[in-house]
Amino acid sequence: MKAKELIDRYNAGERDFSRLDLDRIELIQANLKGVSFNRSDLDWSNLSGADLSWANLSRSNLINAKLIGTKLLDSNLSGSDLSDADLSWANLDSAILTRVDLSNANLNRACLTNADLRGANLTDANLKGVNLAGANLSRADLTRADLSNLNLSGANLSRANLSEADLSEAVLSEADLNKADLRESTLREANFSEAILRGANFSSANLRGANLSGAFLQEMNMSLLTLSELSLEKFDSNNHINLSSANLKGANLSGVILKGANLRYALLRQANLTKTNFHYANLVDIYLQKADIRGAKFRSSNMSGIDLTGTIMPDGSRHH
Repeated sequence: MKAKELIDRYNAGERDFSRLDLDRIELIQANLKGVSFNRSDLDWSNLSGADLSWANLSRSNLINAKLIGTKLLDSNLSGSDLSDADLSWANLDSAILTRVDLSNANLNRACLTNADLRGANLTDANLKGVNLAGANLSRADLTRADLSNLNLSGANLSRANLSEADLSEAVLSEADLNKADLRESTLREANFSEAILRGANFSSANLRGANLSGAFLQEMNMSLLTLSELSLEKFDSNNHINLSSANLKGANLSGVILKGANLRYALLRQANLTKTNFHYANLVDIYLQKADIRGAKFRSSNMSGIDLTGTIMPDGSRHH
């Protein structure tokens, strides 16, 4: 079907264009609100600037399609293949994108606020400047994704795969990262305030300068973590936190509750540990050189092999 015929039929009141071969069709800036392209072939099509709000594009083929600046508000793209598509500046507010393939897609400056991206494949996608506030990315694959400086506040990232992703300076306040995979991810200066991080895997991640104030980290795996200059004020680990071999040099852990935590071999040199609660913690062979542990609590904790050189002790004296 040619573009002119489709637009004429749409203007005459027709809305269902399902299961059609529309590859390479050009519908630039077309008004197609509420149209149905369900299961249609739109690969290499050009829909840039078109208004496809409330459209049904579920299970459609949009490989290499151009959707630059396209309006897709409240549209249904579930199960569609958008790999290598260009969605830069597109508006996908509240769109349904469950199980969609967006691998290698260009989403530069796209709006995905409140979008449903459960189970979506976003591997190697360009997400520069994307707004994902309130989006549902549960079980989404974001391996190696560049999410730096993005707004992900309130987003649902539970069980998402964020391994090797770059979340530097991203805003994740009040986000749900329950059991998310963040292995080897870069999280420098990221804001996790009030986020849910229960059961998340942060092994070998870089959280340098991150803000976890008020975050919930129960059963979180943080082995081999880089956490220097981390802010954890008002944080309660609620037990079971694994910080074995973590790099916490210079971290601010003042008043943090780390009851029962595993900190074996952790580096806490020059850390602020005033009034930190280490009751029942495993502190075997940790490095506390020049740390400040005034007012810290260590009831029933295992402290064998600790290096306390230059540390300010609980009573205010300095260890030599």
